[in-house]
Amino acid sequence: MKASDPNKESQYCPFNPGYLKLLLFTSGIKLSDDIVDHINNTLRTRRGVAGGVDLILPGDIWVNVPTEEAFAKHSPLTLTKEGGKFYITGYGDKIEVKLVPQPAFYDLKTSKGTPFYQIATLHGGEVHITPTSKCHFFDDSQNCTFCLEREAYAPNAREFISVEEVLEIVKVAFDQGMADSVELNMGFYDSEDRGIALLEPYIKGIKRNYDTLIAVDVQPPKTNKWIDRTYAMGADKISYHMEIFDRKLFGEFCPGKEKLIGWERFAEALAYAAEIFQSGLVSSNLIVGLEPPPSTMKGIDFLTGLGVAPILPIFRPLMGTTFQGMETPDVGEIAPIYGHLYNAVKKSNINMTWTKNVSTHMTPLEGRYFAGDEAKLQVVMQNIYKTKIGGKAIRGLAGLRRKLRVKDADDLNKPSDL
Repeated sequence: MKASDPNKESQYCPFNPGYLKLLLFTSGIKLSDDIVDHINNTLRTRRGVAGGVDLILPGDIWVNVPTEEAFAKHSPLTLTKEGGKFYITGYGDKIEVKLVPQPAFYDLKTSKGTPFYQIATLHGGEVHITPTSKCHFFDDSQNCTFCLEREAYAPNAREFISVEEVLEIVKVAFDQGMADSVELNMGFYDSEDRGIALLEPYIKGIKRNYDTLIAVDVQPPKTNKWIDRTYAMGADKISYHMEIFDRKLFGEFCPGKEKLIGWERFAEALAYAAEIFQSGLVSSNLIVGLEPPPSTMKGIDFLTGLGVAPILPIFRPLMGTTFQGMETPDVGEIAPIYGHLYNAVKKSNINMTWTKNVSTHMTPLEGRYFAGDEAKLQVVMQNIYKTKIGGKAIRGLAGLRRKLRVKDADDLNKPSDL
């Protein structure tokens, strides 16, 4: 990968919030002297992307910007503060942005004394909870080469957090208006269900106490019956992250996934899940920058052909990984990928409006900034889903659909009178 060309990138910065988000992903940002202390006094707790600063760009575009990696020290962009407002400066431009403050949420502890930040993170309206510190890839030295979750899980000494503690966290996040939905994350478990059964008590506990949508980020189970079970237990959204589309590179970058799951099983499980869950609620990561752009585009077409929403985080050379010295992708080379993403998802009639305020990757709807299509109806629908009334209606439809689906499954299992 080659470094981005600052002269080429200067044309993107002031005009298009999508390009600006992409530029911030790949170049990071420097902090002016007057806000270094302000930022550094904020606890960095976001797992997997080595901290960073959360900003809201014009157009309500959220982005987690690298500040600590080596490449960020040489960024052409600087975050400054004037008169109580925050600005991005660079290329002779000055763009007002909002700094997402560190919520007091991270300073709290559960009733058993575990800091919230060791269990949960906030991502623009969604609280992400990891109730276990275990991933069998860590034990087997099969860790994905770009992953730092081994270190992220390390502070949590207990293998499992109780359901009661998870409910305490959800209550605070919801009561304080910091989130209105939940994602539960699970590392790899070498069992038939791949660990989804371990999440069932948490899912049912949350559903019993809160009218909310629940996403699960897990590994594909060995058999499809566990996908049916995942839906039946109350999960509304599911992610099986393939990470890399190219099969050879998949094995190189994800040795544990290749050895213990297999590329083909990811494809099979995603295709089956897309038949069970609502449109737009089955997703899979493809990391931009770890394979050639044409390969990522083929992966987008493959996933959308299955009815799966591709999620495209950008490769970030995290300190502590084998890639820490590599350069970030070139904006000019990867920008067309996001236009392709938007067009492919739109062509496949996959709902783009479920994902909101995501700071760690570009959403399919944000791909419109690269496709020359403002997608006004899609934006309107996403704004409706953000409201309490719209969210309640969607959750009601999801619940009805689940009841019908589970009833059909039960009927199929009844003995025939014939």
